[in-house]
Amino acid sequence: MIKRKKNTQEAKETILLVTATKSEALYFNQMRKDCRYMNLTVEWAGREGLSLKQLIDITGKKKYSGKFNHVFALFGFDDVNTNIDEVKAAEEICAKKRITMIYFNPCFELWFLLHLKRMSAFEGDSQKIRDEVKSGINGFEFSPQWLLTKGLNLHLMLFPRHAQADLNARTYNDANSYSLSLPVLTMPVFNQCVQDVCGVADMSHNQKAFK
Repeated sequence: MIKRKKNTQEAKETILLVTATKSEALYFNQMRKDCRYMNLTVEWAGREGLSLKQLIDITGKKKYSGKFNHVFALFGFDDVNTNIDEVKAAEEICAKKRITMIYFNPCFELWFLLHLKRMSAFEGDSQKIRDEVKSGINGFEFSPQWLLTKGLNLHLMLFPRHAQADLNARTYNDANSYSLSLPVLTMPVFNQCVQDVCGVADMSHNQKAFK
């Protein structure tokens, strides 16, 4: 009689990412599919124009609807009409709820801009950031309609510059966190968690599209 080996491999941890906008959820679902991150769940909070408190409350409820090891609430400052003082005050609330805020000051499109260039001086004008992204990505429009049609491969197109964008984000934080009393963006925290939990992205089935 053959004795079967006991499976001692530990189950993978899981990540829940709750976004303030539908566009952000669509983008990160592109990432989840492109990289084959099976243990990453991405959900939209459900409606636009939430306050930061509402986003955190919704994230907390979604957290307890499933078993997740790491839970993130993602937003641009302009998504939830927030500011540095409010975000700092929310850190204690999130710590109690075991939720990590992934934020971008002043807007989420800052993450795309950091794929295109290195930044040093703080840029607080959301429209200027969006205009720069549009000039660097042909036809760019960060909307659900665009992401479901012409922008369906946005993440795949940007992926070859992901590591540089993460480095640019860290450098940008180093240059501005002290004067702002808060990091400009915390995307590197999420990137590190994804790397630790989901492992190396499996892009073998994709084509690198950025030129």
